[in-house]
Amino acid sequence: MTLSTTPRRRGTLIAAFSATFIALLDLTIVAVALPAMQTDLHTTITGSQWIVDAFSICLAACMLSGGSLGDRYGRKRWFLIGMALFLAGSLLCALAPTLGYLVAGRAVQGMAAALLVPGALSIIGQAEPDPVRRARLLGYWGMCASAAVLAGPIIGGLLVDGFGWPAIFLVNLPIGAAAILLGRRTIDESADPDHAALDPAGQALGIVTLAILIYAIIETRANGWGSLITIILLALAVAAGTAFVIVEWRQATPMLPVRLLADRRFASVNAASVLLGFGANGAFTLLSLYLQQAQGHSALATGLLLAPMTVAIMPASVLAGRLTASRGPRLPMLLGYALIGASLLGLATLDIGRSLLATGALFVLCGIGQGLAITPAVAAALQLVPRQRSGVASATVNTARQAGSALGIAVLGTILSQSLANADPTTFQRLYGTGMRDVMLTAGTAVLAGALLLALQRGWRPATADTHEPQARQKDRIRHTP
Repeated sequence: MTLSTTPRRRGTLIAAFSATFIALLDLTIVAVALPAMQTDLHTTITGSQWIVDAFSICLAACMLSGGSLGDRYGRKRWFLIGMALFLAGSLLCALAPTLGYLVAGRAVQGMAAALLVPGALSIIGQAEPDPVRRARLLGYWGMCASAAVLAGPIIGGLLVDGFGWPAIFLVNLPIGAAAILLGRRTIDESADPDHAALDPAGQALGIVTLAILIYAIIETRANGWGSLITIILLALAVAAGTAFVIVEWRQATPMLPVRLLADRRFASVNAASVLLGFGANGAFTLLSLYLQQAQGHSALATGLLLAPMTVAIMPASVLAGRLTASRGPRLPMLLGYALIGASLLGLATLDIGRSLLATGALFVLCGIGQGLAITPAVAAALQLVPRQRSGVASATVNTARQAGSALGIAVLGTILSQSLANADPTTFQRLYGTGMRDVMLTAGTAVLAGALLLALQRGWRPATADTHEPQARQKDRIRHTP
C-alpha cells in the first residue's frame, strides 16, 4: 500500500484493517463448522440458523450505536473497547459447552463487531483528509472486508478439519491482541460530540424489532406461516419497527438518520444493501451446509470449492475504489449487483459442487460482483452527509446489509428446511438439491431487484473534490426533498 507514507499512519491502517478482517471473518467462518457444531451440540438446522443470526442480529442492531459512540466519545477509545469485547466473545464461543452458550458468545461478538466495523471506517476517513486518496483507501478496506467474509469458509475448513470447530474462534485472539497494541500506539484520538447521536430507546427498539422478526421467520418451520403465534410475532415486529421510526424521527440527533431516507439516493443505497445481504450472504451460508451435508465434502474441501470467489474479490475491490474515485459509485455498484444476481441464478441451474468448472466460473463472477458492490455503497453514503457524521453514515449502510443478511439466513433457511421437512435417507439428497435451487432463485432475484433500485438513481459524483456535503447544504437538501 503506497497511499500512506508515515509509519504512524500505516500503523493506524493496519490496526483498522486487522480489526475489520477478524470481525467480518466471523460472519462466515462458522458456515463450514455448522455440521460439526450440530453434531457436538446436538442441534438442527434451526440451531445453526441461530448460531449465524445471533451474530448478524446484534451486528445489525448495534452498528448504528457503534458509529455514534465513536463519534461522540472518541473513535480510538471505542475501537479498542470493541476489540477487547470481541476477544471476550470469541473465547466464550470457543469454550461453549452447549448451544445456548455458543449463541450468547456469538451475540457478544456481534455487538463488538458493531463497534469495530464503523469505527475502523471512521478512523480511516479521519486519517486521510484527501478525498481521492480516501476513496482509494476505501477500496483497500473493501478488499479487506470482502475477502474476510468470503475467506471465512476456507480458513474455517482448515481449522475445523485440523483442530476442531473451537479453533475458528481461538484464531481471533492473537490477531485481536496485536490490533489492540498497534492501535494504542498509532491511532490518533478524534471525536465530534456535537454531531453524534446517542439514543438508548432507538437502540432497544432496533434490537427488539429485528429479534422478533427473525424469530418469527425461523420458527415458521414449527409454527407455520398462518399460525396465531406467527401472526402475533409479526404484528409485534411491525409495531416495534413503527415505534422505532417514530422515536428516530423525533430525535434531534437520531441514531438512524431517518430524514436522510427522504433522499432517494440514500434510501436506494440502503434498500439495495438490504437486498444484497439477503441474497448473497444468506445463500452462501446455506451453500456451505449443502456441500457438506448433501454432497459429503469435508469442511476443507468446501472451503476450497469457494476459493475462486475469494481470489476474484480482491482485485475487484481495488478496481471498485478506482472507479468510485474517477466515475462515482453508481457504475461499480450496478456492475457488482448484476454479476452477483446473475451468478446466483446461474447456480440455481447447476448441480452445485459436481459441475466443478461451471460452478467455479459462477463463483468467480460472484466474487467480482462482491468486490465491486460493497465499497462504493459506503462511498455513496458518505457523499450525502457532512464529514463529522461519517461514522454513522457508513454504519447505516453496513447495518442495512447485515440486517438483510440476518433476514436472508432466516427466510432462505426456512425455504430449505421446508424442502427437507419430509426427507428420508432415500430422498434427502434430492430434496436438499431442490431446496437449494429455490434458495438460489430467491437470492438471485433479490439481488437483481437491488440492481434495479440503483439503476433508477442518478447524480453521483466522482471523488475529484471533497464529496462530503457541507452540513448546512446537507440539512437544506433534506428539508426540501419531496
